[in-house]
Amino acid sequence: MIVLPVTTSGITSLLLPNGRTTHSRFRIPLDVAVESTCEIKHGTQLAELLQKTSFIIWDEAPMTHRHCFEALDKSLRDILSTRYEDSRSKPFGGLIVVCGGDFRQILPVIPQGERADIIDASLNSSYFWNTSKSTS
Repeated sequence: MIVLPVTTSGITSLLLPNGRTTHSRFRIPLDVAVESTCEIKHGTQLAELLQKTSFIIWDEAPMTHRHCFEALDKSLRDILSTRYEDSRSKPFGGLIVVCGGDFRQILPVIPQGERADIIDASLNSSYFWNTSKSTS
């Protein structure tokens, strides 16, 4: 099985075996917005790797802006459409994404943002959050 360990922090990526930052691994734009997608093209080595991947482990997920997750979600739905027939209707194209981190610690940083802005940027404000499962 192929497992891709990623993290939000560059420092933490050094602690993971074969770890990379999410932006580096999935080519998530640095200035992420609602309409953003990852820069992954069909037929590339990265697209082929993602098609062979069993699951993704995303460390420090709560401190990542929800638009990063949504960009990956849109991209995986597209990339995995050749692997899974119904990938466009499943979160992350049907790929399992394990999110690690503590929601009581650091939430996404929004410069000059108010509480509502920070909550809106949080992972649990994403459109796919209701389809997620939580374990403690």
